[in-house]
Amino acid sequence: MTPEKKILWGVVVGVAILMIVLFSAERVEREIAPQLKAAWAAVEVENSGLARTGRVEISSGTSFQLHAVVEAETFRGKTVYYTEAERLEIDGREIPQDAMRVWRRAVEPRILWFTVEGFKPFMEIRDAADLEQFRFEELFRPDWPRTWVVPGNLQPSSERALKSVPLGNIPRFGTQRYHVRVEIFGPESEITPRQRLRSMQALELPAEADSFTTVVATSPGALEAPSRVFGLTQIEPTPDSLAPTADRLASWFREQISFSRLTVLRDLLERSGVTYDQLEWHSVDLAAGPIWGDDGVDGGDLLRVGDRWVVVFHDEGQPGVLDREDLCLDFDKGARIQRMVDVFSGEGLVDWAAVPDSSS
Repeated sequence: MTPEKKILWGVVVGVAILMIVLFSAERVEREIAPQLKAAWAAVEVENSGLARTGRVEISSGTSFQLHAVVEAETFRGKTVYYTEAERLEIDGREIPQDAMRVWRRAVEPRILWFTVEGFKPFMEIRDAADLEQFRFEELFRPDWPRTWVVPGNLQPSSERALKSVPLGNIPRFGTQRYHVRVEIFGPESEITPRQRLRSMQALELPAEADSFTTVVATSPGALEAPSRVFGLTQIEPTPDSLAPTADRLASWFREQISFSRLTVLRDLLERSGVTYDQLEWHSVDLAAGPIWGDDGVDGGDLLRVGDRWVVVFHDEGQPGVLDREDLCLDFDKGARIQRMVDVFSGEGLVDWAAVPDSSS
């Protein structure tokens, strides 16, 4: 055999051995590596090192991250978790460090992130049966990184449909739910995943609202109550359907499932320690309104014309004076941020009521 043929046969044998080793490693991993069972989405607030599932409440402007977690079971029956979080809490129980792993397996997972939102921003219902139409949807976020850890994002998909005034430098607030899918591909297929793991899904809502990974970010003071409903579906009953749906809508509001104008107003006043009858209304002209601050208007106050009301939000026009360019929180067919002039477009006076900040 010529030296060239010896070299060629050596290469062939080497490749064959390599393929056998790789194939054997693949089979060994399938046989003895922890078997993947489930996925979780977890929230870490401000690089605290602790990622946890369930509902997390933060102040607007507080940064957070989303962590993908894969639950697996070893051949000895022990549960372990693949994640890049330093510490992990699932359903209120902290996972021991010896049960946590960083993914270093032969195959790379594909991680897809979703927000979970009501199927539309506004519903009007005429009877209790109409509530059965309400559902949540998993909305893929293609612009988010497909990584184990992604920056937290509260922006709802419905914001574009509502044509809300952009926040600019104002910290974002509202409620958002998250879903993650982890797809495992093998060398035999790059198109169809060998296994697909999902965290809690939209169909599990509203029943599992307390366990679903959710971030609720609120503005300070009297704005806490109205700011938390942004991102949720507004469900408005007609007068005839109010009585038979009131209990469920109140429950859904407490669980951050949906809201109505009445539940927002009631919560705002209850948190502020006043009733609607105790409010003192004053007629003001938005062309030269009251000043902002301790002796005048503040975020969380109410403005109304007839039965149309909004919550005062942010001084955006002439500094220090309530005017038509200032921003309000409006709950007319979906929660949105509006300029005063876009709500109260005509000339004339509006009624203003100061709402006390119970936290001060």
